[in-house]
Amino acid sequence: MNQQSIESPADVQSKLKSASSLCLDFLLPKPEVLKICDEIGHKYRDRTYNPMIVVWMFITQVLSADHSCQQAVTRLNAWRVARGLLKVSSETTAYCKARCRLPEQLFERLLLSTSKRCEQAASEAWLFHGRIVEMVDGWTLTMADTDENQEEYPQMTSQRRGCGFPIARMIGVFSLATGAINHTVVGPYKGKQTGETSLLRSILDRISPGRILLADRYYASFWLLAASEMRGVDLVARAHHLRKIDFRRGLKQGYLDQLVLYQRPQRPTWMSQEEYEAYPNSIFVRHIKYRVEQKGFRTREIILATTLIDAETYQAEELAHLYYRRWTVELHIRSLKTQMQMDHLRCKSPQMVRKEIHCHMIGYNLVRSAMLASALRFNVCPTRLSFTGAMQALEEYAASLRLGASRRNQQWDNLLEVISELTVGNRPGRQEKRELKRRAKNYKLMQCPRNPNRNRYATAA
Repeated sequence: MNQQSIESPADVQSKLKSASSLCLDFLLPKPEVLKICDEIGHKYRDRTYNPMIVVWMFITQVLSADHSCQQAVTRLNAWRVARGLLKVSSETTAYCKARCRLPEQLFERLLLSTSKRCEQAASEAWLFHGRIVEMVDGWTLTMADTDENQEEYPQMTSQRRGCGFPIARMIGVFSLATGAINHTVVGPYKGKQTGETSLLRSILDRISPGRILLADRYYASFWLLAASEMRGVDLVARAHHLRKIDFRRGLKQGYLDQLVLYQRPQRPTWMSQEEYEAYPNSIFVRHIKYRVEQKGFRTREIILATTLIDAETYQAEELAHLYYRRWTVELHIRSLKTQMQMDHLRCKSPQMVRKEIHCHMIGYNLVRSAMLASALRFNVCPTRLSFTGAMQALEEYAASLRLGASRRNQQWDNLLEVISELTVGNRPGRQEKRELKRRAKNYKLMQCPRNPNRNRYATAA
């Protein structure tokens, strides 16, 4: 990223305090949840499993390696006994019921709060021409096979009933500077208005004007380019593969750098006439073509389509390097799905599934806030720090931070130092084939539901 200004030590300390307080507030039951409950009008009784305790348990549950409700209750009992309180029952029923009582809006507001505070901690040196860059991409996940989940998030039609899992599609908008997730939306895997571009249009109003949106070629349609421009957001994406591009035409702005006019296509079936008329008849789009010389990359030539049409301010080389960094969103999604085990969710109702998703996002932002605090303290770029290492260190230090009130500052400083030492390797041009060394177990795929199978084998015996 281009460094636009040098921040004063006071600004750095203020950003460090913001990132530190965000992480510490969620490692301890804090009244921020109470404030949001009052704002959204959620009424509750003051009991053991109050909203502050339940949110804290839910977030630490998705951050732990075990992910079980039983461990979450055990963690609560350890915290209560250390504070001189009586332990509660080790049964998980009360905790699960308390999670169900919490409204979805509470978790949505908490995610928004964590993303804003991560953004406040971002250094000016991590921005692109002083502007915040956000990356968007989509992925799918599965969940517990229950009738409720199947009704709202049906499994793939090629699978027999009872042999597959409910599947959902979602997109996330991540900050390029901090890695935190700012917005997310989830929908069914298949059906009308369930594609990634449709999901992005549903949250495009949440992206603040003046920002730059970084995406792959699937998002480089006239509708998203025009909608982004109408909302004051610039889009940088790889040109759509169905669009024919000829650099012999258009307004030349440099070598393999041109300005062209995108005409409004015919109205698609999913768009109303009023929405269609709100779009401009045409928009200016800049095309940049460059060659990838790095060995190991599948693509040798890339054509970008962007609404950043000022060639003097945004040079072609800078935009090419910016798009090269888009790959980090794939690493963020991998952290969520693999390191945080979000590829398969455990909750048995759609409402709880969405809460579980938001808790994963909130926990992910808390890890990012600890990485930001470490980066600011030791003057390193947060992208050089290991997310997995930071998450593991945070889980190990969490108990001492919760219980060691007298030495909390010292423990926090030690945690930041540990995170700063857990860096990722700088391996430009790394070449690795997509091959597995360990072979999977040779089990047959399920062809019919488990219960009929069980009954059939019992009858045969």
